[in-house]
Formats: sequence, structure tokens, C-alpha cells
Amino acid sequence: MSSTLSVQLRAFHAVAAEGSFTKAARAIGVSQSTLSIEVKALEQRYGVQLFRRSGRTIELTLLGAELMTCTNRVFAAQDEAVELLQGTSRVPTGTLRLGADGPFHAMPLIAAFTARHDGARVRMTVGNAQRVLADLVDIRLDVAVLARVPGGPQLHALPLWHDPVHVLLPRAHPLARMRVVPAHLIARERLVMREAGSMTRETVERAFAAVDLPLEPWMEVEGREASREAIAAGLGIGFMSAGELTPDPRFVSRPIGGCRVEMDEYVVCLRERQRLAIVRAFLDIAAEASRARREATPG
Repeated sequence: MSSTLSVQLRAFHAVAAEGSFTKAARAIGVSQSTLSIEVKALEQRYGVQLFRRSGRTIELTLLGAELMTCTNRVFAAQDEAVELLQGTSRVPTGTLRLGADGPFHAMPLIAAFTARHDGARVRMTVGNAQRVLADLVDIRLDVAVLARVPGGPQLHALPLWHDPVHVLLPRAHPLARMRVVPAHLIARERLVMREAGSMTRETVERAFAAVDLPLEPWMEVEGREASREAIAAGLGIGFMSAGELTPDPRFVSRPIGGCRVEMDEYVVCLRERQRLAIVRAFLDIAAEASRARREATPG
């Protein structure tokens, strides 16, 4: 690869990763005009369009998205080579790209990580588990905090802890008077369910199916906040892991009876990227947090 092409690909990759010429220029320490020139030269070199531009916003074309998958791997390999040459004792610096299927388990880990490594930054994205895992595999992320990770030799998964899933009810709902809500009563209600790809939904549906109570969503919404607001509006009842519950006068949460519903939480990375200093440092923080929680749990 020529040095000119390498510079152009690096410029493209920075813009694609940041989603903005301005942010990319700031991230890699060059002017916005320099980035624009390099990306335009790359497009002209091959007679292609990599970004759709509309005013100040940009988005990847289909070809641009495919190229980003390639550049993710190219520059990830370059980062690993630099790490190897610099040795395993290097202090982690740079930006850790972290994805999570919810902020609640990830935030304490980020706080501990940045407190210990003040030379490192974190860029966090939140999405459903399916989307976050896909970004991890495509090296758009360095690590992920996820519930229940599929097996496979390419992934390294560090168990954090497990949480029971509770039913979330409007405070005035008749079932809210119960201490524990039986699964068979829940199955009869209007259910507000997360979108396909949500690990909460998948976990709940699997657990109810195991006791012959298939669930039929009455309403499907995308995202945790949308689910909470739909329940608050009285549109139905839903589910949330105990670790994600926050005080809210509009709701009550209750354990589910007659059906064991639990979510395991993991910190995950690609096995081939474990030795990166910034990834290894975050895994160390996660392992310490997991150990502290186990020691603090009775029994």
C-alpha cells in the first residue's frame, strides 16, 4: 500500500468512525480541510462515493460502510502491532470504544477505569445487544458490556454478575398489590416488549416458554426509555432487570413467581484484541468489580 493511499484511508476511517469531519479532525489533530481533501481524493481515485453529504450531516454509503469494515481491521491490526512493539507494560492511553446494552452496569466500570487511568478517554454507545455485538465483531468497538454472550472462539467474555428480571407495573395496576406476581398472571396482561434483538426480551421469552407460557407482545417499542414511558402511560406492563431499576413514583417492580428469569452480565472483547493495553486495563477493572460484588453477596 502506498503512503498516499494509507493517508487517504486513515482520513476516511477517522471521519467514518467519528461521523463528522469536524470531530474527526479534532480526534486526529489535523485541519478539517485536510481531511476533506484526503477523502475527496480517495473517492476520485476510484470513482466512488463513500459518504452522502447533506448540509452539515454525512452518512456512509453502502460501499463506505463495507470499506469501514475493512479499515476497522486494518487499523486494529496496526494498533496491535504497535502495542506488541511497545511492550505489555505500557500505560493505557487513547480512547476506549465501549458499547453496552444499557448504561447501568457500564457506568461504574467506566468511573473506576478513568479514575485509575487518567490518560485514557472513553467513547460509549448504547444499543440493543444484537447491535452492540455486531459492532464489537466488526471492530467498531473495543469492549462491550452485555447480557448473555453467544459462545464462539473469537470472543473473550468475563462474567460480571447476574440479576433477576422483575415485572415493571404502573403503580395503580391491580397486580402491583402483590409482593410476587405469578408468571401465569403476567402472561394474560397487555405486554410492552422491547424490540427484537433486546437481550431482556429474549431472556424473558425463553424463561416463560420453558414453563409453557408463550408471551405475545401487545406493543413493541425500541429502547429502554420508550418501554418505561409506555408502561408509565398505562399501555401495559413490561420487564426490567433488577440492576437497571431506578426509583420512580410512577412504577413498582415485583419479582416474578413460578418462572426463573435472570440475566447474566459480561464484559466482552475480541480474543485477538485482549492484549491491547487499553482493553486489558478495562478487563482488569471489570474483574476487580466482579470479585468485590461476589465477596459482598451473602452466601
